[in-house]
Amino acid sequence: MNRTQMSAYATLVLVTDQFACERIIKSARVIADLSDTELLVLSVMKNGSQTNPAALEHLFEVAKEYSAQMTVQFSDNPKSAIVHYIRENHVVNAVTGMPQNERSILVQMWKRLLNVRFYTVTQRGELHEVVDRTFHRPPAKMDPASDAAPAVQ
Repeated sequence: MNRTQMSAYATLVLVTDQFACERIIKSARVIADLSDTELLVLSVMKNGSQTNPAALEHLFEVAKEYSAQMTVQFSDNPKSAIVHYIRENHVVNAVTGMPQNERSILVQMWKRLLNVRFYTVTQRGELHEVVDRTFHRPPAKMDPASDAAPAVQ
């Protein structure tokens, strides 16, 4: 898709106000290009919460670099605000970081929004489609030196 054209559908990146969220925007650009969708970036925080203005400004710049439109919202009910945004903007793909536990807003959305294809991006920047929409605790951290595939005997 020519990035000056508007698609009827969107790929949404959900970010917090952390510099590390840059990797999620980068990965989402690939999904948006493959699915021929507009790229949107959304950060929803609880009303009255402390923000990291420098990180948000950085993410705005990254969004701009990847031809995405970024929105920051404050809400007493972030989950409801995100669901409303997804529906209003015809989101078909959502790209996020990794949920911390089964009570995460992300896991709740996986179960509720069955018409949206969800992807997660690991700290290392690896992109994975969420196929099983139940939360599974990530495996214990491995020694980086043992990251290679096991030897076949």
